[in-house]
Amino acid sequence: MFNFYEFFAGGGMARAGLGTDWTCLFANDFDPKKGATYQRNWGRGTMVVDDLRNISPTDLPETPNLIWGSFPCQDLSVAGNGAGLQGNRSGTFWPFMSLIAELKADGRAPEMIALENVVGTLTSHSGADFTAICTALKELGYRFGALVVDAALFLPQSRARLFVVAVREDLAVMGSVDGPQRPWHTTALK
Repeated sequence: MFNFYEFFAGGGMARAGLGTDWTCLFANDFDPKKGATYQRNWGRGTMVVDDLRNISPTDLPETPNLIWGSFPCQDLSVAGNGAGLQGNRSGTFWPFMSLIAELKADGRAPEMIALENVVGTLTSHSGADFTAICTALKELGYRFGALVVDAALFLPQSRARLFVVAVREDLAVMGSVDGPQRPWHTTALK
């Protein structure tokens, strides 16, 4: 059995995707409506409705195998305002990473971090925002890879999403990818 924290949790779709082999130790969203939806979907036990900046490592139980973060996309989206990681919404990536850094300092760094966001993250500020995400993960001691998954591969809807999966540098990773693999590694990732 594996465990995880889910930040920017919304209705708990990451939890649904991870399935029953994963136990959610902590979930967070700042929006009361999203928090209520999460609680209707998964029960009241793990959801804390609050601003991420108000959460400290002492609020987080145990040491998670995974921390999942689907941080807000509005400032990174090509349809958004172009603020990128400096924006009020997408900029919550920074306190999220600071919390992980605090967990690491406490000896509780997760084995893995998964980030999910819009594909516009790759091109926001001419790629500088994606580079900043990669640098932040590297500085915390993680190696990582990115892939793009389009819902059209599974559903009758085109909705491409960027996933960045990071693994602590002290852990072995089985297998490897020799190079870009279609359809997961789009032109923007090459």
